[in-house]
Amino acid sequence: MNPNAKSALSFYKASSFITGIFLLLVVAEMVLKYAFGHTIWSGGDAGFIGLVPNPVDDTGFPTDGVDVSKLLLQIHGMLYVVYLFADFRIWRLANLKFKDFVLIAMGGIVPLTSFFIERSYSKKVSLILTEAGASK
Repeated sequence: MNPNAKSALSFYKASSFITGIFLLLVVAEMVLKYAFGHTIWSGGDAGFIGLVPNPVDDTGFPTDGVDVSKLLLQIHGMLYVVYLFADFRIWRLANLKFKDFVLIAMGGIVPLTSFFIERSYSKKVSLILTEAGASK
């Protein structure tokens, strides 16, 4: 297996794990917000990190501190873009079908699937790249 392929596969594994963890954090945040009516907040009256009740409108949030709930969503969004780049790299290196690209991409938006898809495609891509390297 060439060094670029090995690097791409390692990058994909890491981005898949990190994106999957942040997706689970986003799910937990949504459960807190919509099922229990609280938003994760940091600073001000909430302390280092705490829960504040959801206001009826956006003007009821504390004026000081950071809305950690929104921050989690933004970080996951940025990590998902990195995950898509990693997906694209292994897709191109292994000459996979477009449906494989889409399936791998779904791993970053459907909770828990990134862990299962990563395991499956890491084995598949590693085997393809090893066979391609051996045939050269």
